[in-house]
Amino acid sequence: MRSSSRHRGVRAALVMLCAAGALVAAGGAATAGPVRLTVGFDRDAALGAATAMNVDLQLDPRRLSRAPLTELRFAYPRQLGVVSSGLGLATCTRPAADFVKVLIAATRLGGCSPNAVMGLGSALALVRLSNGQVIREYAAVTVLSGALAHGRLGLVVYVDGQHPFGAKLAFAGDVRGAPSPYGGQLTVRMPEVPGLEQLATVSLVDMRISIGSHAIRYYEWHRRRRVAYHPDGVELPTSCPPHGFRFRAQIGFADGSHRVATTTTPCPSPLAAPASGR
Repeated sequence: MRSSSRHRGVRAALVMLCAAGALVAAGGAATAGPVRLTVGFDRDAALGAATAMNVDLQLDPRRLSRAPLTELRFAYPRQLGVVSSGLGLATCTRPAADFVKVLIAATRLGGCSPNAVMGLGSALALVRLSNGQVIREYAAVTVLSGALAHGRLGLVVYVDGQHPFGAKLAFAGDVRGAPSPYGGQLTVRMPEVPGLEQLATVSLVDMRISIGSHAIRYYEWHRRRRVAYHPDGVELPTSCPPHGFRFRAQIGFADGSHRVATTTTPCPSPLAAPASGR
């Protein structure tokens, strides 16, 4: 096993945003509303095996507050073996100042180890300029395991704008417990960047995160050679919880308003037993 007990804990952060890649057709979706949450697993996912977990969060700006988004909370079921996955072997540590400014010259991982990457994804936002013009901004999203703080596991989320603006932002978060029927909750804080509020407002439209994405590559030394490998993703239980896997997303805005979306994802089939030879 490549992970220590501390690493297994950091992986609980995974289940947050969980981005990238297509969602599983069998994934569950919430009823129509201003906020919709969809969570799915790999197409070949099986109970008792590891899988990528794909999360899609969609927001309708026409039906939500125009105030900036300030917090995202994602609650996940306790049956998922997030803490026993092979993700989050390294820790990404960034200065507090990085989380309240635009990072002009930041690299994709902000200088952190690739072995800290837990999820990859994408985001789409509407940027409303002060002159009334609205522009669609696309970005890549990377979720990394962060440092322990105040007894909670940390998270670092990088948003790397692609076009047309290309702004780079970093958000801090942590992992905490959640009341039944959930087991844990990932919280990401998104403070306003000083100066931007007078130039433009940004409304998140869609964010997709894949925790344990097959595009993630970790590295280890083997016989003096640096070898790449794909870390194991989220471990599914051997039996299905009643009514499937339940998830919840809660969105907070700067004006104090909140929106909640829930979804239930059906269980995949059990892991097939290996064929016995004669």
